[in-house]
Amino acid sequence: MSTHTEHYHFLDLVRAIGILQVVLFHVVFGVFSYGGSDAALALIEQLPTWMTFAWQPFGVDAIFLVSSFLLTSTLLDEHTRLGRIDVRSFVLKRLSRILPLYYLALLLFQLGSPFDPLQFALSAVFLGVTLGVGNVIPVGWSMEVMMLFFLLMPALLTLILKCTRPLLILGLAILITTGSRVAYLHISDISAGRVFLDTYQSLPASDAAKHLYYHPWFRLPPFLVGMGLAIAYYRASSSAVKHSWRGLGFAGLFMIIICCYTPVHIEDAWLYRLPEPVLVVYFGSSITIFSVGLSMVIWNSLVFGAKWMSPLGQACKTISQCIFGIYLFHMPFLALAAVMVLRSTDRAQLATISAAQTWMIFTLTAIFSIIFAQLLLRYIEIPIMKLLRRLSS
Repeated sequence: MSTHTEHYHFLDLVRAIGILQVVLFHVVFGVFSYGGSDAALALIEQLPTWMTFAWQPFGVDAIFLVSSFLLTSTLLDEHTRLGRIDVRSFVLKRLSRILPLYYLALLLFQLGSPFDPLQFALSAVFLGVTLGVGNVIPVGWSMEVMMLFFLLMPALLTLILKCTRPLLILGLAILITTGSRVAYLHISDISAGRVFLDTYQSLPASDAAKHLYYHPWFRLPPFLVGMGLAIAYYRASSSAVKHSWRGLGFAGLFMIIICCYTPVHIEDAWLYRLPEPVLVVYFGSSITIFSVGLSMVIWNSLVFGAKWMSPLGQACKTISQCIFGIYLFHMPFLALAAVMVLRSTDRAQLATISAAQTWMIFTLTAIFSIIFAQLLLRYIEIPIMKLLRRLSS
């Protein structure tokens, strides 16, 4: 088995790659959202094939999976030591970790947008997107998904651990949630081929596409896969005999590459020549395929170690530990970086953006966001977390 340090170094790497891919995706998303169809078509022509991963929204699923794995592992340790899970302590820690920056972001973004009392109130209790009124924070939907799942996690894990075959139960849950995505897409009034294309061509996204992307139920697979990975690794760590296969990691990497390099943004690509039922299954199950593949790669790193990670360890940790700050506040820095690189506030300039300019915008956004998030971590997150936990003890 790997050492504890190697274990966390690799998970920090996955989270760092995940959040940076989210930033890059939002750079691309910003071009076709604000530049219109001309900018979208120009960007599709400008970005090389090797950058196909930039069009894929899988970074957030990597973050969901790793967060679920880490929290489940913590709860399993506690359950073994105490024979139970301290729900109050768990919830308090999650609230003290998420609420300070979330409410700061909520207030700041509200200052820059028209005030909708219902949207603001539901955003404050993490139900805005779930109940269909939207979230004040541009990326608030994912914070809602995480908060809702984390609040349910202690009860869900307690229930699963009472079963004689918890991994089988989790496997069935993953199949059910994935199957519900496929079934929903099948009965919806949109062709599966338009799920991504409408957005990438600056057309209004369908209700079906929005529900599949934003609704908490449809985003459950990476969380459930993360829980299953934690339980499997915890059992393997406690066993005298450890079984694994190095090829598992390569198989998982192959699944990740397939998901990240499927040309969802090109209308005449081979993907959209596949039969409609195949597209329904793929788009309905893609986040599960990606999550399972990533879990296989992580499993190999846990079992065999990742000594090659040592030189990258501190850099990845720096990004990973302030991930909420980067995620919540990178959008304004993205806009600033775009103005700096394009030297204009004219949206028409987005139609002339090059691959080099895309990378420059991404790099500046990432740098600004990491610096700002580190300041938030030091002067807001850590002090408030310490205060809240001191008051509760």
